[in-house]
Amino acid sequence: MSEQTKTADNTTNQPSRVPDNERLLNAVKYHGLAFLGAITLWGAADAWVQSSELFLATIISVLNAFAAGSIISILFHEWGHFIGARIAGAYSPMVPKPTGAFIFGFNFKKNSNDQFLSMSLGGPVANWLLVLLVFTFIPLDSAGRAMLLAVTLANAISVCVFELPIIKRTMDGGDPESELNAGLADGSGDRGKVWGYGIGALAWLLVI
Repeated sequence: MSEQTKTADNTTNQPSRVPDNERLLNAVKYHGLAFLGAITLWGAADAWVQSSELFLATIISVLNAFAAGSIISILFHEWGHFIGARIAGAYSPMVPKPTGAFIFGFNFKKNSNDQFLSMSLGGPVANWLLVLLVFTFIPLDSAGRAMLLAVTLANAISVCVFELPIIKRTMDGGDPESELNAGLADGSGDRGKVWGYGIGALAWLLVI
């Protein structure tokens, strides 16, 4: 069926607007399933290593840790942004149908600089919280487990290289939207990945 329905007199009825809290619940379900899928696949590979100690199992565990760590880092990052926005009372409506990482919108015209800063800081804070959780609760006694920490660390560093300069320039009086566009255009996102994954790889090699 189409998103619009025709009545008998050929007038068009718009579908009722989905409440924001219902959109939020959909996002929780969608990202919750993504989280469970990622951590379950990694956990299965990790259990295979512990039970067999096969070299192939170790390789699969490392690859699964890289994938799972990347997915979970993205989820933590986006929900960190969202929580930061909502804590500041920013206008941040949920997207109607979450099909990827992005779950909400941020209106620069309706929100203040302080609300932008709260939203922006939430992402990196969430990434470093994830690093702390992995470091605290996952023993670093195998290559796959070490990779999980290395990837979360890599992503935390990467987002900081990209986002902290934007945050700093905004705190110094810059326009949030202009500073974000400048960050997207100056290559800091790519530099962040180089620094992040370079340090993450070094950390992995040191741990194993």
